[in-house]
Amino acid sequence: MKWLKYIWILLLIYLVCAARTCNEDEEAAATREEQQVERLIESIEMAFTTETLTDSILRAYETTARDKLYDFADYLKIASDTSLDLKFRKQAAESIRNLFIPGQIKLLNWSKYYHAKGQNSLDLLIEQSLSGGISGWIQPSQIKIKYPFNMLNDSIYKGGISFNPVYFPVKQIKESEKGSAEFNIDVFLIRENKSFGDKKLRIWEVYFGNLE
Repeated sequence: MKWLKYIWILLLIYLVCAARTCNEDEEAAATREEQQVERLIESIEMAFTTETLTDSILRAYETTARDKLYDFADYLKIASDTSLDLKFRKQAAESIRNLFIPGQIKLLNWSKYYHAKGQNSLDLLIEQSLSGGISGWIQPSQIKIKYPFNMLNDSIYKGGISFNPVYFPVKQIKESEKGSAEFNIDVFLIRENKSFGDKKLRIWEVYFGNLE
């Protein structure tokens, strides 16, 4: 999703760069526009592929982690909505899995808000959401950086964020419940190879781990 945001930014900047001066012929303008777009693409690539992560870049990825936490809540709501087409719900479930590192992810406190036993892992939560839906969904609030990113090796950083859960029942018979307990979720910043069309880049990507 963040690549889409940068593509939109790139397009907007391109429109600004494409504005020609009165004294500029078409060939010169086309050359200038091409050079400007190439420089913009290079700067965007550098932001995602740089080997050295400065404090400002790490703070930006913390913001990405906050955004992805909201995405997780939104995708889970879609996957659990039995009024929607199952194919659409499965796509949301796949998007959920893509937010987490591979492996057995634990969501230890999550099941307490759904009043259902056995949903203490991501796989079980997704399975229950697709099979019969769940009683409600959680919206994160008061998201904070619990632990800033700390380098584990040259390709992995680990940090953590916390938030307060706000539970919304599917059937709004009662008001939403704001949880008193604070949830904590591990966040990883991992450098990996990804394909973008014909081009392969080694970029940094944010993933979630266990949630307590």
